[in-house]
Amino acid sequence: MRARLCLRFSLTIICLTLAAKSAAAQLQWSSSQKYDTGQDTAVAMHASGLILEFHRTHILAGTELFYHVGKVIGTNVTWGGSQRVPAEGTWPNVAISKEGYVLFVWSTGLAKRSSALYYMTGKIDPNGEANQSISWLTQPTRVDAGFHSSIAMNDNGIIAEVHESGSNGTGLYYRVGQFKNPKAGDFTIVWNSGEWGVNYDDGINPHIAFNNQNQVVEVHQVTGQHLLHYHRGVVLKNAVIDFKASQRYDNWGYEPSVALSDGGLAVEIHRNDPNRRAYAMTGTLSLAYPERISWSTSVDISNEGGSIYPAVATNGNYAIGTWTSSGLVTNALYYSVARIP
Repeated sequence: MRARLCLRFSLTIICLTLAAKSAAAQLQWSSSQKYDTGQDTAVAMHASGLILEFHRTHILAGTELFYHVGKVIGTNVTWGGSQRVPAEGTWPNVAISKEGYVLFVWSTGLAKRSSALYYMTGKIDPNGEANQSISWLTQPTRVDAGFHSSIAMNDNGIIAEVHESGSNGTGLYYRVGQFKNPKAGDFTIVWNSGEWGVNYDDGINPHIAFNNQNQVVEVHQVTGQHLLHYHRGVVLKNAVIDFKASQRYDNWGYEPSVALSDGGLAVEIHRNDPNRRAYAMTGTLSLAYPERISWSTSVDISNEGGSIYPAVATNGNYAIGTWTSSGLVTNALYYSVARIP
């Protein structure tokens, strides 16, 4: 009996040691730089270093949507000019495939009590420069009732999306799908997870990341509180996301965003409370505990106050964060880049 207890204790110590050793070191982020005015920023990054950034106009209740194409060079980004999106709404978000297909999703409402989600698909040269435009391939297509969504797409052609309730509820929902037949030019999304979103939790400000191993990390804020939670998960063959139990990872944060590399490195940025600045963390997916991520300490990566609603993306070699600096006169957009060792 004593031998069994010793063995169990030893295995526990080994598992805890492995989990501790897997904690990620914090990345070294560049000084933040202004690149435009706007709000509700979203960002995606291709393996080539091409960046797509979408945002809403800086006008508080405005619904015009814009995008930039960028190219990462070291820890700087060369940005192309601001270009108008042929749609209007709020909370734009974007994903880019290995082929350069662009999936753009947005909310129609300024508030979640009455909002729907729409998407459009486009094409861009993933190996091109920043001075190019997206060729839009589809018209706006309704996804679901919903608000403040987040979209991700991996090299297997799988699309994963999360959003808040669009009817003023507290629920969080996910959908899983794929383009119907991109080789034939049909970019209609077939939602294999079902006609409607699948409820997986309650909360606000959800953000999802998804890698080529079909591993998922989702982060969100607890409704009405400054508490941040995450879920790990896996997309199964039946288009179900096997979410593990929700885990608390920050007690003083708002508006989280997350990216995930194929190597299992999670890069997270959120607004810190109470100083309203953008803070970054990195984490590694625990091998010993499939529901857990081993997080680094958080670090302030913004040089300006009022840094709200950050976004983050990675291609495994670099990570980029974007956010809004909310001022009395206008809303400015800033970015920071980090190399991934």
